[in-house]
Amino acid sequence: MTVSPQDPALKPLDFDQEVYEQEVYELVRDTAPRLFAVVEEYRVGTEDADAVVVAWGLAYESGEAEVVRVGGGSRWRLASAERVMWYFGRAAECAPRLVWLAPPDTGERTRPEAA
Repeated sequence: MTVSPQDPALKPLDFDQEVYEQEVYELVRDTAPRLFAVVEEYRVGTEDADAVVVAWGLAYESGEAEVVRVGGGSRWRLASAERVMWYFGRAAECAPRLVWLAPPDTGERTRPEAA
């Protein structure tokens, strides 16, 4: 098989570095998983109400989630973040809930911070 040499008349793409950096930032932001915590609330609505973070998770665009119990030990890969609730809050007067750290992307475009 014969391979012809590259065309010397072709020039590399001349792109604006700032535009490229913005596109990379947007790619990362748009595909980043959402961070959430699993919080167990105790005696909700009483004077002794309390809460503790029992796990951290990442929810992906596909809907799947990965969750790790605080302090290690248990890890889950689930079809959705909400499914992790099956593993927590089984004690009396205990209610688990998901707390999302950041809202879903609103579509607003921002410039990346200089590193």
